[in-house]
Amino acid sequence: MTEIINQLLQGPLGVSLIVLMGLVMLTFFLWYGFFVIILPSASLISTFKIIMERHRRRVKEGGGSEEYTPILNPHLGLTMADGGKSIEKKEKE
Repeated sequence: MTEIINQLLQGPLGVSLIVLMGLVMLTFFLWYGFFVIILPSASLISTFKIIMERHRRRVKEGGGSEEYTPILNPHLGLTMADGGKSIEKKEKE
């Protein structure tokens, strides 16, 4: 049985099987390179582009010191920004 398999693999069938295996391996390595190298690189480039665009817009609008900065205070609870009750300011008398 092994002699028949050896004879078949040494002929044109064997060569075509080896070529087919090589093509499958090449396809695998190309996809591997795409997912491991190209996609993370594209993601990083996209992230840097977004950061630069936001920074450019912020500088163009005047610095952004007037922007809303959330204050994390667990004692405040829900405020109007969160969809809850408004916090009444106490006026000095």
